[in-house]
Amino acid sequence: MITRVVTSAFILLCALTANAQSNAPPLPADMANRVQACVACHGAEGRASAEGYYPRIAGKPEGYLYNQLIAFREGSRQHVAMNGIVQHLSNDYLQQMARYFAAQNPPYPAPAKSTASASEIEQGKRLVFDGVASKKIPACAACHGQALTGVEPYTPGLLGLPRDYLNAQLGKWRNGQRQAADPDCMHALVKALSPEQLNTATAYLAAQPMPENPKAAPSDSIQFPLKCGTHTATAVPGSNNISPEPIALNVLSEQEKRGAYLARLGNCAGCHTANPKKPYAGGRAIETPFGKIYSTNLTPNAEHGLGRWTADDFYKAMHSGISKNGDYLYPAFPYTDYTKMGRAEVDDLFAYLKRLPAIAQKTPQPELQFPFNQRPLLAVWRALYFTEGEFKPDTTQTALWNRGAYLVNGLGHCAACHTPRGTLGGLKEKLNLSGATIPVLNWFAPALNNHPAQGLGKWTEADITQYLQTGVNSHAASYGPMSEVIAHSLQFATAADTQAMAVYLKSLPAQAPSEKESTGLGQRTLQPLMVRGENIYTNTCAECHGKKGEGKANQFPALASNVNVIAPNPVNTIRMVLNGGFSPSTQGIPYPHGMPPYRVELSNNDIAAVVTYIRRSWGNNASGVASVEVDKQRGNQ
Repeated sequence: MITRVVTSAFILLCALTANAQSNAPPLPADMANRVQACVACHGAEGRASAEGYYPRIAGKPEGYLYNQLIAFREGSRQHVAMNGIVQHLSNDYLQQMARYFAAQNPPYPAPAKSTASASEIEQGKRLVFDGVASKKIPACAACHGQALTGVEPYTPGLLGLPRDYLNAQLGKWRNGQRQAADPDCMHALVKALSPEQLNTATAYLAAQPMPENPKAAPSDSIQFPLKCGTHTATAVPGSNNISPEPIALNVLSEQEKRGAYLARLGNCAGCHTANPKKPYAGGRAIETPFGKIYSTNLTPNAEHGLGRWTADDFYKAMHSGISKNGDYLYPAFPYTDYTKMGRAEVDDLFAYLKRLPAIAQKTPQPELQFPFNQRPLLAVWRALYFTEGEFKPDTTQTALWNRGAYLVNGLGHCAACHTPRGTLGGLKEKLNLSGATIPVLNWFAPALNNHPAQGLGKWTEADITQYLQTGVNSHAASYGPMSEVIAHSLQFATAADTQAMAVYLKSLPAQAPSEKESTGLGQRTLQPLMVRGENIYTNTCAECHGKKGEGKANQFPALASNVNVIAPNPVNTIRMVLNGGFSPSTQGIPYPHGMPPYRVELSNNDIAAVVTYIRRSWGNNASGVASVEVDKQRGNQ
């Protein structure tokens, strides 16, 4: 009976998944243009890079490609560039990408000349087609198809891949760096085989030419010997929401719905979620110059979360920065901003958090250096940097302006990133929202005031509203930490609230960032850099960003007068050239265009040259960049 129920559920899941795929929306007409970030590494049409380090993705089964993209996004498959590139893309967009590359069919190159002996290749052939009966290991062909070209929709082909790549992937399956949904058959099977056996299998596979028909076998052409997690979709296709609610809004009370909205605006889940499958359960490491602090469990679990907290306890934490047990809270939790929330809103937020599914997950202890690990010393910090008190409206301003001021300086805690900090980590209030390098994360958060070059002086209220809702406008595109804020928070703000924030920000007087430009390259150094940079830009960047850095609205950001480009710290531009990426999938722009990573194609000197050229052309007048600055960022993703 149990077996029949499980089998029926499995069949139903497959049917639902197939239906979701068949009913998926059509690909955007310019899909090839949108996935330039992919082909930079995987080759034109996804045919693989010349050296074979990046695998062929063209023609692979759609379901397989989709599962891998989900795995990279969720972190169960690790590759620093891939993890970053797809981090804020929706299921729907990842499915679109998978379908696009699955439909590509460029010719396969002939296999590289094998260095393996005939004996090794013959042993590998037996393993591939016969398996190892003594260990109950089925043949590779039993799952990947007799032609070894894969089986629709989730099983990949094994041919047309370099031996080094095959060995690397089997090694990752073996040591757990690569994982699949349970039951994880590949991990179990590969671990049962010796490295020598695996090596013979890859020797055989890499030496084989592609058959005349390279397409994956149809799903009904094979009966799998094992039930594996890889045979189903690991996430429901077709969802365009990168940040779904952990509990359906239609089952919440009106107070809880208000609380859910406040949690969105405060981006509570952003910090308090380490594992996407355990929302609000905490455990995410918050890196600071003084060590690590881990976000706490906000679910109503009695032992590890808020289960035993009262509304008064929660208000005390939000308003005064003091925990239920009387401890001072570390200001990585921005109670310095949340103190501006009124009691009614704090109660609404608490009501929502108490309604979440309770998750038993213990919060790790902080890992702080001495003396910062001594909580009582926070009394000194609080005396210097913390002013307790709810937001008080400015009676000389409009209700819209006051709402914006409250959201920016209170619930939205924008100052946490966009305001410089002192030696002890306190915000420099006189430089509020004037732009700053975010400690440890090492991204530059630009000024949010009306400075004409370094701030939002050239942005209209409509520009700001569009950016907050979509992460893209004619002036800039969001990457780095701001993409997370937009993906999980600001895109869900009401039009009235984003307008209120825009009205407030446009009222702020111009104030340039206090940071000094990072380097002062002499003219003798700058001139050859500019010549070299112009050549690289013309051949690599101009097609998308324009010959004069004008960009393409809502697709590729302008580089002329871009606040990220001309910031005193060039780190944002360097990291984007190195690592590429996408702005987040949002309700307004569900399929954003991508920026290819150039860390392999361009050297440190190349990137220094092109970034210098971008920062000093078309009216931009920022400092040049030395190759040593690029080298520092190669380790940052």
